[in-house]
Amino acid sequence: MSSSPPHDRVRRGRPTSPLLTEDVIVDTAWRLVREGQEFSVGRVARELGVHVSSLYNHIGSREALVNHLRDRIAAAYPTDGLDLMTWQEAVRTVATTHRRVFADHPGLIKLLAQVPINSERVLASYTQLGHSLMTAGLSATRASQVIDLLDAVTLGIALSDKSEPQRWPAHLPGGAALTAESERWASEAARVDASFAAAVETLIGGLERELGV
Repeated sequence: MSSSPPHDRVRRGRPTSPLLTEDVIVDTAWRLVREGQEFSVGRVARELGVHVSSLYNHIGSREALVNHLRDRIAAAYPTDGLDLMTWQEAVRTVATTHRRVFADHPGLIKLLAQVPINSERVLASYTQLGHSLMTAGLSATRASQVIDLLDAVTLGIALSDKSEPQRWPAHLPGGAALTAESERWASEAARVDASFAAAVETLIGGLERELGV
């Protein structure tokens, strides 16, 4: 004679924890990034209580997850309306927006630099900027170079952020003056921000001369 299992041993209905989905994975990764934690696929997996292989079954790859994060960042730091701006304003907007992204998410700097861009939102922003530059008179080659240069400046400044003023060799010509310049700022962050703004304006000024503006 057979008997059915006790009623309290039978699991029925929906699971008590949310199913692992692409949205759940990206939401968790985005939350960790916003909290300032160092990003890694393993860290996301531990947070969700699953194996890394389980994440890859849903998200595809580490690079795919990074580009999902790029989508979230682009939504949180929009660069809408580039087509309505002058090319100078478009360059400043893209540069300063990317600067804020890296300043707010330092744990992502190296990761974003290493993973090729495959985010539709980010690529749309770059494409609009490129179109503005070409409409102003630059060739596609030159516009592409400007975009690469903006990325290099933004990433370089983000990687150079530090809390202590730079000290230069006092025994070399110009060393003492450079150290004095570094120390005159209220904070190293203020000095780096000023250097970034100067780099962007130098780029714009050079392009204006090139275009005869």
